[in-house]
Amino acid sequence: MSVSDPLLKKLKGFIYELRTETRPVRDDNTYIQPLCETIEEILRKGLKKSTSLFGLTKRDYWTWIESIPDSVNGNERINPIFSMAVTTVKASGKAQTSQGKGRMFIRIALQKKVLPVPVEHILKNTKLIGQWYDPVESIIGDDILSEILMSLLFEATEINFKLMLKNSSFLDETWYIPRYRPYEFVPCRDLGIHLQYVCGRALVVAVNDSGVAAEDSKVEPGDILDELYGDSLKGARKGKIPSLLKQNQGWPVYLSVIKCKYQDGRIYPPIADILRQMNKDLVSLHQIVEQAEKLESGGRVPPHALLPRDDYEEVPVPSPDEKAVYKVKYIGKTNVGNNGSMSQIEGAVETIVKENPDVTPVTIQLAETEIISTLANTEEVFQRHSYTEISSCGRRIDYVSYFAYIAGDTTCTISKQFVCYLFQANSDSEAKLILCSIAQGFGRTHWFV
Repeated sequence: MSVSDPLLKKLKGFIYELRTETRPVRDDNTYIQPLCETIEEILRKGLKKSTSLFGLTKRDYWTWIESIPDSVNGNERINPIFSMAVTTVKASGKAQTSQGKGRMFIRIALQKKVLPVPVEHILKNTKLIGQWYDPVESIIGDDILSEILMSLLFEATEINFKLMLKNSSFLDETWYIPRYRPYEFVPCRDLGIHLQYVCGRALVVAVNDSGVAAEDSKVEPGDILDELYGDSLKGARKGKIPSLLKQNQGWPVYLSVIKCKYQDGRIYPPIADILRQMNKDLVSLHQIVEQAEKLESGGRVPPHALLPRDDYEEVPVPSPDEKAVYKVKYIGKTNVGNNGSMSQIEGAVETIVKENPDVTPVTIQLAETEIISTLANTEEVFQRHSYTEISSCGRRIDYVSYFAYIAGDTTCTISKQFVCYLFQANSDSEAKLILCSIAQGFGRTHWFV
């Protein structure tokens, strides 16, 4: 019988990293998204398909979680905070699919420290486990693995999460969390915002310069209005905004906005997809996409050097008396075929992280003409690549302490086979510094983040 699982190893690693945080864990933390993704993978692993007149259909974990408050018998007591979390998800109009509702619940349960409650409940109910989970394929259906999972979930309750729980309107589509800004404006009849409703969302297409919303660029074209006076605007009818403003006339205007861009100028990916589908006559919106793409392809600062909370800080470089030698963790590698471009890095990083739960401590030296990696315990060189072999490097926005580079089996301009190598630095800033140092080593690299 298996006594371990790669997903549990990943979960343990993320919880360990977050337990060492001295500040509250917010949405911009490096580990919050992969933590949530791993929890979701565990809850989905080994889920049985339901049988109906139309054949087998897929079910999601949210369905059994939401049924718990209504299924307990009279002698059982359910955690009231857990029940409130389930009620909140059910009442929200922002998450409309089982996937979105499940993700919303995971975020609320982490913050309210009740994530162990539904798992503990189903583990006590052998009939419920049998209905939902395969005893061989799942973690929850395995006696030993489920105990390990419970201990990790209780460990997660010690983490101080401070997530923006209202920021849930895109959880149906993605785990990526956008910038979210709640504003208070002076009482007014008109915010000076021009909207177009797209995919059930109130998209800002223009802002009057003289309007209150334009002050300090609080609201900009491409932003999405998410809440007005606490009411969700996702899927709202077109007359809801004027109606709410009229009902609350004379009072300050409380508006929550999903920002189109991160602080570094990159566009939030789901909004970028919406903008690309917009009417070509809306020049201002298409200019947003073009400017963001220009920034990513060759702006003043390489995109890898910026994080969502950065404000166009200069590219960091080592001082003259600093050695370009770093003690990091080697995660693994994956073959990316005959394409060594920066577009391969996003998928490669995810693949390597999923397939390599164990890490190797190494020392990486950024020499004048090559990158040398040695094993930390033996100082044995286990791989080296000249800058002429490296075709691209960068990192993902959800793994910002990780850095990767792609190298060919010969000079990258003629190589037919490329491999992506992934490392983890000790901090976001160190990963940034290493990537900038690599950039100094060769001037023709491509960047991706």
